[in-house]
Amino acid sequence: MKKILCNKQYSGFVWHLIFTLPFVGLSLLFLQFTQGTTWFLISSVLRIVFGTGVLIVAGRLFELAPTEIISNKNLRSALLAGSGFLLFFLYVIVQVVSGVGRLTGLTVGIFLTKVLLQQLTTGFYEELNYRFLLLEGLKYTANTTRHKLIYVFASSVLFGLVHCIPSWDTYRFLTTGAIGFAFAVIYVKSGNIVLPMVLHFVYDFLIHIAAFVQWRPNPVYSGICDYSDIAYVVMFMISLVILIYTPRRAKKKTK
Repeated sequence: MKKILCNKQYSGFVWHLIFTLPFVGLSLLFLQFTQGTTWFLISSVLRIVFGTGVLIVAGRLFELAPTEIISNKNLRSALLAGSGFLLFFLYVIVQVVSGVGRLTGLTVGIFLTKVLLQQLTTGFYEELNYRFLLLEGLKYTANTTRHKLIYVFASSVLFGLVHCIPSWDTYRFLTTGAIGFAFAVIYVKSGNIVLPMVLHFVYDFLIHIAAFVQWRPNPVYSGICDYSDIAYVVMFMISLVILIYTPRRAKKKTK
Protein backbone atom coordinates (compact mmCIF):
# COMPACT_ATOMS: atom_id res chain seq x y z
CA MET A 1 0.00 0.00 0.00
CA LYS A 2 2.85 2.40 0.84
CA LYS A 3 4.34 1.79 -2.61
CA ILE A 4 1.03 2.73 -4.23
CA LEU A 5 0.48 5.88 -2.18
CA CYS A 6 4.06 7.14 -1.97
CA ASN A 7 5.50 6.61 -5.42
CA LYS A 8 6.31 10.09 -6.75
CA GLN A 9 5.98 8.99 -10.36
CA TYR A 10 2.37 7.80 -10.40
CA SER A 11 0.85 8.13 -6.91
CA GLY A 12 -0.53 11.54 -7.84
CA PHE A 13 -3.15 9.74 -9.94
CA VAL A 14 -4.12 7.54 -7.00
CA TRP A 15 -4.43 10.53 -4.66
CA HIS A 16 -6.35 12.38 -7.35
CA LEU A 17 -9.05 9.69 -7.29
CA ILE A 18 -8.99 9.62 -3.49
CA PHE A 19 -9.85 13.32 -3.45
CA THR A 20 -12.06 13.50 -6.53
CA LEU A 21 -14.51 10.70 -5.78
CA PRO A 22 -15.65 11.98 -2.34
CA PHE A 23 -15.68 15.56 -3.65
CA VAL A 24 -18.02 14.60 -6.48
CA GLY A 25 -20.12 12.41 -4.15
CA LEU A 26 -20.56 15.16 -1.55
CA SER A 27 -21.33 17.73 -4.24
CA LEU A 28 -24.08 15.56 -5.73
CA LEU A 29 -25.43 14.84 -2.25
CA PHE A 30 -25.65 18.51 -1.25
CA LEU A 31 -27.25 19.36 -4.58
CA GLN A 32 -30.19 17.17 -3.60
CA PHE A 33 -30.98 19.33 -0.59
CA THR A 34 -29.69 22.82 -1.37
CA GLN A 35 -29.85 25.35 -4.18
CA GLY A 36 -29.11 28.98 -4.98
CA THR A 37 -26.68 30.93 -2.82
CA THR A 38 -26.68 28.20 -0.14
CA TRP A 39 -25.41 25.65 -2.63
CA PHE A 40 -22.79 28.02 -4.03
CA LEU A 41 -21.46 28.69 -0.53
CA ILE A 42 -21.33 24.98 0.30
CA SER A 43 -19.70 24.26 -3.06
CA SER A 44 -17.06 26.92 -2.37
CA VAL A 45 -16.33 25.49 1.08
CA LEU A 46 -15.91 22.01 -0.42
CA ARG A 47 -13.44 23.38 -2.94
CA ILE A 48 -11.42 25.12 -0.22
CA VAL A 49 -11.38 22.03 2.00
CA PHE A 50 -10.45 19.56 -0.75
CA GLY A 51 -8.01 21.98 -2.38
CA THR A 52 -6.24 22.43 0.94
CA GLY A 53 -6.21 18.66 1.40
CA VAL A 54 -4.57 18.23 -2.01
CA LEU A 55 -2.03 20.93 -1.13
CA ILE A 56 -1.07 19.16 2.12
CA VAL A 57 -0.93 15.61 0.74
CA ALA A 58 0.84 16.61 -2.48
CA GLY A 59 3.32 18.66 -0.50
CA ARG A 60 4.24 15.63 1.59
CA LEU A 61 4.29 13.32 -1.42
CA PHE A 62 6.63 15.53 -3.43
CA GLU A 63 8.42 17.03 -0.40
CA LEU A 64 7.44 20.60 -1.20
CA ALA A 65 6.28 23.43 1.05
CA PRO A 66 2.95 25.13 0.17
CA THR A 67 4.86 28.27 -0.82
CA GLU A 68 6.94 26.22 -3.25
CA ILE A 69 3.79 24.78 -4.84
CA ILE A 70 1.73 27.97 -5.04
CA SER A 71 4.50 30.02 -6.60
CA ASN A 72 4.46 32.51 -9.44
CA LYS A 73 7.87 31.35 -10.64
CA ASN A 74 8.94 31.40 -14.29
CA LEU A 75 6.12 33.79 -15.19
CA ARG A 76 7.53 34.62 -18.61
CA SER A 77 7.80 30.94 -19.53
CA ALA A 78 4.29 30.36 -18.19
CA LEU A 79 2.85 33.17 -20.32
CA LEU A 80 4.59 31.85 -23.42
CA ALA A 81 3.38 28.32 -22.68
CA GLY A 82 -0.14 29.73 -22.28
CA SER A 83 -0.14 31.41 -25.69
CA GLY A 84 -2.79 29.03 -26.99
CA PHE A 85 -5.21 29.74 -24.16
CA LEU A 86 -4.46 33.50 -24.14
CA LEU A 87 -5.32 33.69 -27.84
CA PHE A 88 -8.51 31.71 -27.21
CA PHE A 89 -9.42 33.97 -24.29
CA LEU A 90 -8.96 37.02 -26.50
CA TYR A 91 -11.42 35.44 -28.95
CA VAL A 92 -13.93 34.91 -26.11
CA ILE A 93 -13.59 38.54 -25.00
CA VAL A 94 -14.19 39.81 -28.55
CA GLN A 95 -17.18 37.49 -28.84
CA VAL A 96 -18.71 38.77 -25.60
CA VAL A 97 -18.04 42.44 -26.32
CA SER A 98 -19.52 42.21 -29.82
CA GLY A 99 -22.83 40.83 -28.60
CA VAL A 100 -23.22 41.95 -24.99
CA GLY A 101 -26.48 43.61 -24.04
CA ARG A 102 -27.81 44.14 -20.54
CA LEU A 103 -27.52 41.87 -17.52
CA THR A 104 -30.68 40.16 -16.37
CA GLY A 105 -31.35 38.12 -13.23
CA LEU A 106 -27.96 38.69 -11.62
CA THR A 107 -28.53 39.49 -7.95
CA VAL A 108 -25.86 40.63 -5.51
CA GLY A 109 -26.06 37.30 -3.69
CA ILE A 110 -25.61 35.26 -6.87
CA PHE A 111 -22.75 37.47 -8.01
CA LEU A 112 -20.86 37.15 -4.72
CA THR A 113 -21.43 33.41 -4.21
CA LYS A 114 -21.62 31.89 -7.71
CA VAL A 115 -19.75 34.26 -9.99
CA LEU A 116 -17.04 35.41 -7.58
CA LEU A 117 -16.49 33.04 -4.63
CA GLN A 118 -17.28 29.74 -6.35
CA GLN A 119 -15.05 30.57 -9.31
CA LEU A 120 -12.18 31.71 -7.10
CA THR A 121 -12.27 28.45 -5.17
CA THR A 122 -12.73 26.44 -8.36
CA GLY A 123 -9.47 27.79 -9.77
CA PHE A 124 -7.73 26.95 -6.50
CA TYR A 125 -9.07 23.40 -6.13
CA GLU A 126 -9.10 22.25 -9.75
CA GLU A 127 -5.62 23.51 -10.63
CA LEU A 128 -4.13 21.77 -7.62
CA ASN A 129 -6.07 18.55 -8.18
CA TYR A 130 -6.07 18.30 -11.99
CA ARG A 131 -2.78 19.97 -12.80
CA PHE A 132 -0.26 19.95 -9.93
CA LEU A 133 -1.21 16.61 -8.35
CA LEU A 134 -1.46 14.78 -11.68
CA LEU A 135 1.48 16.38 -13.46
CA GLU A 136 4.17 16.79 -10.79
CA GLY A 137 5.03 13.11 -11.10
CA LEU A 138 6.25 13.78 -14.65
CA LYS A 139 9.44 15.21 -13.13
CA TYR A 140 10.27 11.75 -11.77
CA THR A 141 10.07 10.08 -15.19
CA ALA A 142 12.44 10.31 -18.14
CA ASN A 143 10.38 13.41 -19.04
CA THR A 144 10.41 12.53 -22.72
CA THR A 145 7.84 13.80 -25.23
CA ARG A 146 5.98 10.51 -24.85
CA HIS A 147 5.78 10.91 -21.08
CA LYS A 148 4.62 14.51 -21.41
CA LEU A 149 1.84 13.52 -23.81
CA ILE A 150 0.68 10.67 -21.57
CA TYR A 151 0.54 12.81 -18.43
CA VAL A 152 -1.02 15.86 -20.06
CA PHE A 153 -3.64 13.87 -21.98
CA ALA A 154 -4.50 11.89 -18.84
CA SER A 155 -4.98 15.15 -16.92
CA SER A 156 -7.12 16.58 -19.72
CA VAL A 157 -9.33 13.50 -20.03
CA LEU A 158 -9.97 13.36 -16.29
CA PHE A 159 -10.71 17.10 -16.28
CA GLY A 160 -13.16 16.70 -19.15
CA LEU A 161 -14.85 13.67 -17.57
CA VAL A 162 -15.57 15.35 -14.24
CA HIS A 163 -17.33 18.20 -16.07
CA CYS A 164 -19.73 15.69 -17.63
CA ILE A 165 -21.18 14.59 -14.28
CA PRO A 166 -24.02 13.74 -13.79
CA SER A 167 -25.00 13.62 -17.51
CA TRP A 168 -22.72 12.92 -20.45
CA ASP A 169 -22.09 15.72 -22.96
CA THR A 170 -19.52 14.95 -25.65
CA TYR A 171 -19.10 18.58 -26.72
CA ARG A 172 -18.56 19.71 -23.12
CA PHE A 173 -16.07 16.88 -22.59
CA LEU A 174 -14.02 17.91 -25.63
CA THR A 175 -14.07 21.67 -25.03
CA THR A 176 -13.38 21.41 -21.30
CA GLY A 177 -10.67 18.85 -21.97
CA ALA A 178 -9.06 21.22 -24.49
CA ILE A 179 -8.97 24.03 -21.93
CA GLY A 180 -7.56 21.63 -19.35
CA PHE A 181 -4.91 20.61 -21.87
CA ALA A 182 -3.85 24.25 -22.31
CA PHE A 183 -3.60 24.77 -18.54
CA ALA A 184 -1.63 21.54 -18.18
CA VAL A 185 0.89 22.68 -20.79
CA ILE A 186 1.48 25.88 -18.82
CA TYR A 187 2.33 23.91 -15.70
CA VAL A 188 4.47 21.29 -17.45
CA LYS A 189 6.54 23.88 -19.31
CA SER A 190 6.99 26.36 -16.45
CA GLY A 191 6.17 24.73 -13.09
CA ASN A 192 3.95 27.76 -12.42
CA ILE A 193 0.53 26.85 -10.96
CA VAL A 194 -0.48 30.40 -10.05
CA LEU A 195 -0.99 31.54 -13.65
CA PRO A 196 -3.32 28.61 -14.48
CA MET A 197 -5.26 29.41 -11.28
CA VAL A 198 -5.63 33.06 -12.29
CA LEU A 199 -6.54 32.28 -15.91
CA HIS A 200 -8.99 29.61 -14.74
CA PHE A 201 -10.73 32.10 -12.45
CA VAL A 202 -10.83 34.95 -14.99
CA TYR A 203 -12.23 32.67 -17.71
CA ASP A 204 -14.86 31.12 -15.44
CA PHE A 205 -15.77 34.57 -14.09
CA LEU A 206 -16.41 35.86 -17.61
CA ILE A 207 -18.37 32.79 -18.67
CA HIS A 208 -20.60 32.89 -15.59
CA ILE A 209 -21.24 36.62 -16.04
CA ALA A 210 -22.09 35.92 -19.69
CA ALA A 211 -24.77 33.47 -18.54
CA PHE A 212 -26.77 36.47 -17.29
CA VAL A 213 -26.29 38.57 -20.42
CA GLN A 214 -29.17 39.39 -22.73
CA TRP A 215 -27.38 39.09 -26.04
CA ARG A 216 -27.70 41.70 -28.75
CA PRO A 217 -27.88 39.85 -32.11
CA ASN A 218 -25.83 41.43 -34.89
CA PRO A 219 -23.82 40.21 -37.90
CA VAL A 220 -20.44 40.66 -36.15
CA TYR A 221 -21.49 38.66 -33.07
CA SER A 222 -23.09 35.92 -35.18
CA GLY A 223 -20.02 35.71 -37.42
CA ILE A 224 -17.65 35.40 -34.47
CA CYS A 225 -19.80 32.71 -32.84
CA ASP A 226 -19.56 30.64 -36.03
CA TYR A 227 -15.84 30.17 -35.36
CA SER A 228 -16.16 28.84 -31.80
CA ASP A 229 -15.18 25.29 -32.69
CA ILE A 230 -12.20 26.52 -34.71
CA ALA A 231 -11.06 28.63 -31.74
CA TYR A 232 -10.96 25.53 -29.51
CA VAL A 233 -9.00 23.59 -32.15
CA VAL A 234 -6.48 26.41 -32.62
CA MET A 235 -5.97 26.67 -28.85
CA PHE A 236 -5.40 22.93 -28.59
CA MET A 237 -3.00 22.78 -31.55
CA ILE A 238 -0.89 25.71 -30.31
CA SER A 239 -0.70 24.14 -26.86
CA LEU A 240 0.24 20.77 -28.35
CA VAL A 241 3.07 22.28 -30.38
CA ILE A 242 4.36 24.14 -27.32
CA LEU A 243 4.25 20.92 -25.28
CA ILE A 244 6.28 18.83 -27.70
CA TYR A 245 8.68 21.58 -28.79
CA THR A 246 12.07 21.39 -27.11
CA PRO A 247 14.47 24.22 -28.03
CA ARG A 248 17.97 23.20 -28.90
CA ARG A 249 20.39 24.18 -26.21
CA ALA A 250 23.36 26.11 -27.37
CA LYS A 251 26.40 23.91 -27.46
CA LYS A 252 29.09 24.83 -25.03
CA LYS A 253 32.20 26.09 -26.66
CA THR A 254 35.13 23.82 -26.18
CA LYS A 255 38.45 25.35 -25.39
